[in-house]
Amino acid sequence: MSLSNRTKQLWIEKGYEHFAFYGPKNISINKISKEIGSPRASFYHFFGDIDVFIEELLERHWQISLQFSASGAPVCRKLFPDLYLLMEQYPLPLQFNRQLFLNRINPAFNYLFLKIYSSHAKAFVLKLFSEQFGLHHNDEDTYNLWLTVGETWYSRLDPEDLSAVKMQQLAEDIMNSILKFVSSGLYAKMQGKFLKK
Repeated sequence: MSLSNRTKQLWIEKGYEHFAFYGPKNISINKISKEIGSPRASFYHFFGDIDVFIEELLERHWQISLQFSASGAPVCRKLFPDLYLLMEQYPLPLQFNRQLFLNRINPAFNYLFLKIYSSHAKAFVLKLFSEQFGLHHNDEDTYNLWLTVGETWYSRLDPEDLSAVKMQQLAEDIMNSILKFVSSGLYAKMQGKFLKK
């Protein structure tokens, strides 16, 4: 790898970290420049502006998510604990994905969050989810339920503790609450009202 390409790679690697840890609104070109030992001018040489830089970070994250799906499909036999043991091995991408979720007001971030979530579901997660909870819905309903669990999960995720045990416990708590609601009379009444409209 040439020195120029290596410098660009350093910008992307450190920028990816900053996005994951601090969020997109707090990315500082000055701070990254100091951390990687490269002048600010090199940032503008490689990326031109912050929007192009963010696009590169999003593309990097998409490629990592594809690796996650490829590695997860053959090794995850059950949702619990296999998925969360795998996720534990991806702490930085997990935090990046959390930032996408927290900043979903930005259409590009929302789009990528949903694209990744759907990609993982289709690759292997939805099957595991259905089997874990004995769900017998069509794929669309099952995915919508999984998305509801995931959105709640990301809103409660503690970035200070990304252990498999803690992440799985959070998912179980959320799913158990949802299942209690679905089996309640209130849920049936609400469904009836919606169907009448």
